[in-house]
Amino acid sequence: MYSIRQRHYSVLTRAEIREKMMKEVVQISQDFSLSLSDATVILVRLRWNSFKASDLLKNDKDKFLSGLGLVGSSNKSSSGDANLVSTPFCSHKFCTECWRHYLRKTLKKKEDERVLLVSCLSQDCVASVGPDTIKKLTKPVKKMYERYLVASFVESNKETIKWCSDGDCGYAIERHAEDPSEDFGVVCLCGSMFCWSCQRESHRPVTCNTASFWSSKLLYKTMRLQMIAERITHCPGCNSRVENQDGIWKCTVCSVSQPSNESTLIRLMTLCDARYEAVYQSNQDLKAIKRKSVPTLTAHCGLGEVDIKALREALILIVQYRRVLRWSVFGYFISHYHISKKLYLDRLQEKATATLVTHKRTLDELVNGVISGGDITVFRQKLSETTGTTRDYFSFFVKTLEDGLCDEDV
Repeated sequence: MYSIRQRHYSVLTRAEIREKMMKEVVQISQDFSLSLSDATVILVRLRWNSFKASDLLKNDKDKFLSGLGLVGSSNKSSSGDANLVSTPFCSHKFCTECWRHYLRKTLKKKEDERVLLVSCLSQDCVASVGPDTIKKLTKPVKKMYERYLVASFVESNKETIKWCSDGDCGYAIERHAEDPSEDFGVVCLCGSMFCWSCQRESHRPVTCNTASFWSSKLLYKTMRLQMIAERITHCPGCNSRVENQDGIWKCTVCSVSQPSNESTLIRLMTLCDARYEAVYQSNQDLKAIKRKSVPTLTAHCGLGEVDIKALREALILIVQYRRVLRWSVFGYFISHYHISKKLYLDRLQEKATATLVTHKRTLDELVNGVISGGDITVFRQKLSETTGTTRDYFSFFVKTLEDGLCDEDV
């Protein structure tokens, strides 16, 4: 049967994040006989540090609550316009539109500027604004406040929870362990794949700093200009400008041609472009199979949830390992002055590419075969074999590159 690898992370929806958040709120509320609203204000103020909240409430509960504006005012009045809203702790009433403008300005701030304690609109009033006040306001304000709470919870737990790098998909990733050596980045349910540490695209076998350096637009533009310059020379016959095409200098004026000595930079950039395109195409193939083939496999071919999960993992490997091949081109700089290392790297990359091509061809044959009525047992066996073989080779491949192409291996 399949050997589906246990993930060291899970993908969370906003609802699941809120559920985690509310567990902490309920715990503090129950332990110290507080309303859910007051417990929420306390945890937001303390960046969702439940241990710190417990200590402060145990030491001097009344003083702590008073300092946060969670103690009622003695001059609070219940009279006035029913359409005006105040906090539960003061008598200052304002219209819902005033609250909306105030909260929109207050809550929509960047992480490093985020307000941790929202107070009454009235100047110098320290009464806290929490869910008890928000529930009296309009639906858009409630949604805005809910987003604020969820964002504050994620930001306060950023060591273990981060939003997907896509930014718009609404999913977050929860990490269950430190970066294990076998991980090739995080895969979100939306399809995005990124590095947990820097949240750029998955970039093993290079480090986050190297990936950041090579992703610099200025650096890339400079290298492009240099590459173009190296591709252009003058014809030895008529002195016209000629361009290198596929390793040959060929003049269109007098037809003189000669082999070119392409630089490492040109080979590197050309290879990088080709592999970037391969990553893009693999992403498109993955989306197409998930959209067209997977529904058919589920509905008509007798494959179960575990089968589809195993197939999805096998397909994701193609995208992940195409990225590995893309980033591995920078290993040429490791081996630039070591011909034996360069040859070794070439051989490793050739085998990695061949392994990936075989894996993809096998998956295509298996999917088409089972759709045509093929044996499901054979499908499961071969899917497990090709996934295991491909994963094992790329684990070896990445470790070898990360170790710097050790001399003993060469």
